[in-house]
Amino acid sequence: MYDLRGNNAPSTERPELPERPKRLKDEPEEQYHKSHWIAIAVLAVAIGGLCWYGYPTLKQAPAMLAQFPTFQKSLEGMNARLAETEAQLKAWGSGQKDLQDHVARVEKTMALRFQGVRKQMQDASDKIYQRVHGEVVTQAQATQTELARLQSTSETDRANVEKLQTEVATLREETARQAEQLRNVKNDMEREVSTRDQQLATLHEQVGRDSRDLDGLNKKLAVKRVEFEVTRNHSQQLTDEVSLGVTGTDVSHRRITGWMWVMPDRRTIWLRGQGAQQPVTFYGRDGKRRELVITNVARNSVSGYLVLPADGSSAMTASLSKGD
Repeated sequence: MYDLRGNNAPSTERPELPERPKRLKDEPEEQYHKSHWIAIAVLAVAIGGLCWYGYPTLKQAPAMLAQFPTFQKSLEGMNARLAETEAQLKAWGSGQKDLQDHVARVEKTMALRFQGVRKQMQDASDKIYQRVHGEVVTQAQATQTELARLQSTSETDRANVEKLQTEVATLREETARQAEQLRNVKNDMEREVSTRDQQLATLHEQVGRDSRDLDGLNKKLAVKRVEFEVTRNHSQQLTDEVSLGVTGTDVSHRRITGWMWVMPDRRTIWLRGQGAQQPVTFYGRDGKRRELVITNVARNSVSGYLVLPADGSSAMTASLSKGD
């Protein structure tokens, strides 16, 4: 300090400051120490609570990470089985179509063969009848000619006439026998044709039964696939009885969140974390199985397909237009 009264030398006197009261000096320091220790205690309690709460989750984390490759392999196996099932369904449909074509070709071939055999038998019968009839007519004409010639002969030839009459009687008996044989042949041919008709009718009936059984099997195994694409935060009517709504998508894990509305039961099926290629199986009022499969998860849309029974038991029309 400098003395302002005229002496420029520094003053050696120390100014006296008023002494603070002891209470005002010590109380803030004690309060500061108390607040410091309270904050340390609260922080320690918070750290202990966090460790206690997060310890089970941290303990399960290695097991969850170890299960992730197994879960991914399971998803790949399910994708492979789904592709194999689709290939088998396509191969089954192709085989059934080939079988139907083969049955149609066999039926057509049998019909053509039967018509050919029947025509051949009819032609043979007509030829035999015409040949025998021609022979009988020719013999009858020869006999009449011979009788006319014999009648014009003289009385000296009566013995020859009697002989000729005997020959004529014999010839007539032979002609009668041939006519009887012709009738028997014709009856046999008619019976054979009738038997062939019955056999063909039986074959047609058997082929019809086989075709009906095949159609019934096809109806039981046939399915209908309805493709769809639904925008996030929107809903879409996939068929007359099924609607799908998407409220959220997880592209990294290929999962969606949403719901399904099933009519006429007025049933809601919630989809929480539904993964791609994981079918959602449900049954309609007819007791038949239906499946919803998500194939692709994008940021703003979800696509997949709905598998339905294709026997026409319920009127289902695919509605692929987007709607709220």
